[in-house]
Amino acid sequence: MSLRFQLSGRIELSSDASGAMQEIRKALDELGEFLKKGAEKYGEESAELMDWSVEGNVLRVSIRSGRSLRAHDALLRLKNILAQRIGPKRIGVRRVLVESLEVRISSGHVGRQRAEELLEEIAEVSESNGDLILSFHNLTEHDLRDRVVDRAIKLVRVEEARVEGEKLAPFGTVLRKGAEKPHKLEIDVAVEAERRGWVKRYPGRGQWIYMPPMAALVRAIIQLLIDRIARPLGFEEWMFPRLVPMEVYKKLTTYIEHLPDGVFYVCVPPRDPSAFDEFKREFKLRRELRTDLLKNILGEPEYIMEAIQCTAFYQFFSGEIVRLEDLPVKAYEVMGGWTWRNEAGGVEGLVRTNEFLRMEMVFLGAPDQVIELRNKVTDLTIEVLEKDLDMEWRLVAGAPFYLSPQEASKRLIDISHIDRIPTLDVEVYLPYRGSREEAEWLEITAASVHRDFYVRNFRIKEARSREIWTGCVGHGISRWAAGFLARHGFDFDEWPDSIKSIIKRLPQPPKTIT
Repeated sequence: MSLRFQLSGRIELSSDASGAMQEIRKALDELGEFLKKGAEKYGEESAELMDWSVEGNVLRVSIRSGRSLRAHDALLRLKNILAQRIGPKRIGVRRVLVESLEVRISSGHVGRQRAEELLEEIAEVSESNGDLILSFHNLTEHDLRDRVVDRAIKLVRVEEARVEGEKLAPFGTVLRKGAEKPHKLEIDVAVEAERRGWVKRYPGRGQWIYMPPMAALVRAIIQLLIDRIARPLGFEEWMFPRLVPMEVYKKLTTYIEHLPDGVFYVCVPPRDPSAFDEFKREFKLRRELRTDLLKNILGEPEYIMEAIQCTAFYQFFSGEIVRLEDLPVKAYEVMGGWTWRNEAGGVEGLVRTNEFLRMEMVFLGAPDQVIELRNKVTDLTIEVLEKDLDMEWRLVAGAPFYLSPQEASKRLIDISHIDRIPTLDVEVYLPYRGSREEAEWLEITAASVHRDFYVRNFRIKEARSREIWTGCVGHGISRWAAGFLARHGFDFDEWPDSIKSIIKRLPQPPKTIT
């Protein structure tokens, strides 16, 4: 039984490579020496650099291997060597892409038909002379570090299915859940809230005005999360900007690769009143907003509106050196205001909107610190739901923020231990969506371990090159409020004491004659 890999990939640099050809050759030589040692030990099972070329800012490579050092792992090693070599030339490694990767598995596999079922939309599957062939295309660095290829192989190899300790499952797998609770509202919360005057639709898509009673509930939930979770765990309050410059946005590489259609882009107008003369004249004469005229006035987008909320935290540490002894750094943030996303699949009441409120908890530390914090925040979140708010909940293996539902559906993750799951989603039940077994539950909190993704992209350094990671927990406050009202209704007297004690007296919405 054997494994053979054939890879064609590219490493994109931040500028033309002609000024760093000597360093590139040294990096390739260094990789070659490393692979040569592997060949002495593992023979044909080792990796081999077959070919390479440079075109502009792109280094193309062809690598083949057996099972000892797999071709895609050799590519990642080359990327790290290259980054160290060309860094002094002020040239960075911007992107790694595997254009094609063929994996040939001889015997001991589940067969083509079963493999196609297991790897639908993940890899192309074929069979030749008894060998199973998996063909992957356009794999990003994050795909490689997520072990997409290795897990796909384990799925289709008969003996690999018995690998000790690993349990593969799709995103959305329920890990545990609380007791069922009765819900007082069977309809969409937004419909009843709007009828009572607690919210009013804003003309924009997925936007709402929150009236005093809804604002009071939202404020109380925020305070509860601060008092029960953030402060007991030593988090301190920060304030983050909400306009993200393009130079910062480009560091969110996987978000750009997977969800560039999910953000709002901002154009900065020229500081020249005369540039708007025609636009102003058309409005004065016809009372029309000629947005077509703005196209000739505004420049290229220079910002995006904040979509993940924690970007500023990583930027604060960008290019900085930290000491492991001074970590973890733990921040929570809510005062910066709304977060914006161009939601896919349409908006839905108060729970899927383009403009929403979140409380973000973000942290930087050693790997074990980050995992422990993520898990503690998750446990305390569930405790708040159960003990303070008396709500029904479940915990599921969630997809990272940067993956669209379509992309997430193609992947499998190891759920054998909670520490191995990248994102934990806390969800609540909404009766109007259907039965508990069939309905889509509402994600109200997502708790993620990013590993070194943001550390690398934002170039955060540890003084002695020790490994550091980041993690974050996003509490969707608008969604918390909707889930709370579905469970407890709109009668203040019937709400849990934990919320009533914070609000004290529920304000009423303003009255209008209409």
